[in-house]
Amino acid sequence: MNHKNSNVKAYEESVPYDPPVVHADHSSEHGGQINVSTEIETKWLKEDGQGAFHNQLEMWLGTDENKLFLQLNSEKPESERTKYETKLMYSRAFEEFWDIQVGLRHTYHPDHEENKSQTYFVVGLNGLAPYFFDTDINFYTGKDQQFLLNIETDRDVLLTQKLILQPYLHSDIVFCDHSKYAKKSGLSEIRAGSELRYEITKQVMPFIDIGYKYERGDKQTAWQDEESSEHGWVYGAGIQFLF
Repeated sequence: MNHKNSNVKAYEESVPYDPPVVHADHSSEHGGQINVSTEIETKWLKEDGQGAFHNQLEMWLGTDENKLFLQLNSEKPESERTKYETKLMYSRAFEEFWDIQVGLRHTYHPDHEENKSQTYFVVGLNGLAPYFFDTDINFYTGKDQQFLLNIETDRDVLLTQKLILQPYLHSDIVFCDHSKYAKKSGLSEIRAGSELRYEITKQVMPFIDIGYKYERGDKQTAWQDEESSEHGWVYGAGIQFLF
């Protein structure tokens, strides 16, 4: 007989059997599953007698706690070249209904003689304010002592199960801007209005947009003339796709 094997067998028989603890993975039942969402919006808006096409693609990938956002925007005014903006953000839930976000924003203005491209560092908050106002607050900082704040908020009001009114408020505040194409300090732009959309399905939603816009204008620099403030109605229509 092999004494080594017999001793091991005797020891195993004398020790009570303690089954291993199995930890089931329930993360998918508590917001841990990976989700993907894509939203495409295209619209035509007219202001001051000039129209422009606006396009936006926004995608996010992640869980309820951690997400990665990619947003692509383009604006093509009549008789002008297309402006582009790209934003890449990491989003982390820190409180119920609120996320903190950090990332980069890159803009391209083809009509600028110099500094056509500009990159900003972004930190922001995204969430649901009291009374169900969907809110985005983003602080941008870039070269030439640029410190900017953008605030956007809106709320859905159901008129019927398919017809939805969405009042909104968008504003830009310039704390400091010493760039070649600087905006005036203070409240640089504010736009208030409403979108009325009809949900053909949850994925296809045409809408009309009517708002009022105030823009303070540009500062006098060596690369641009000073602009006075402008204000007036903005209106148009578009369609949104959600996947």
